[in-house]
Amino acid sequence: MARPSRAGERSDWRLRRPSAAAAAPSSSSLPRPVAADTTRYELGSRKQWMVVKNFVNSEERLALFRKAIIHMQRGELFPNPSGPHRYFAKADDQPDIYVDSLLESMTRRCERCLRMNGVRTDCVLGRTISLILPGGFIHRHTDKYMEGAPGHRPGLEHMRCNIVVRLTEPSGRPIVEGVPLPVAECDLWAFYASKCPHETAPITGTEPRIVFGFGWSVPPSHQLEPPPEGWDRE
Repeated sequence: MARPSRAGERSDWRLRRPSAAAAAPSSSSLPRPVAADTTRYELGSRKQWMVVKNFVNSEERLALFRKAIIHMQRGELFPNPSGPHRYFAKADDQPDIYVDSLLESMTRRCERCLRMNGVRTDCVLGRTISLILPGGFIHRHTDKYMEGAPGHRPGLEHMRCNIVVRLTEPSGRPIVEGVPLPVAECDLWAFYASKCPHETAPITGTEPRIVFGFGWSVPPSHQLEPPPEGWDRE
């Protein structure tokens, strides 16, 4: 059964459009997560995926949640042609609409956590906001670079990570190479999107699945490694 919505987390995007003052709060005013330790991550057996627990704290997760819902209410998340009940936006296509201090702060934290400082960012999907309503699902696929397509990076692989903002049902967990990853709200998962088939089951319950995604172009020899000490300090 779906968990009831928490106070301040009504996800009904059909509510009246927010005022211009209803912007997501800046992460600079929010507490930082606790210090990292080895209990906070799990690596797949072949290092093809990694889960980082409590990547964001509850206040940051709520700020991201509000940001996604506001974009949905304003009609700034668009139907995904890959399947029904799926909505998304590529933040870097219109940075004046989507990119704020909160998203920039999360980007820098992802880079520190995954040792991506100085690595070329993916420009096919880039930074994304994904909202899937109940009944929707992610079909099994990979995100390979396609020769001749915009953003193609010859000889490189596409690595992505996602921050779990709203996930009330196990059906929303990512399935990477047939394995449901042990993620919950506030967690992050990273994987090689161009090499690892990934999907979800149909979303059950009454709440949407919301994630924020980030990507980089890495050499085929690249391997995921545990987060370095101090990754969660600005």
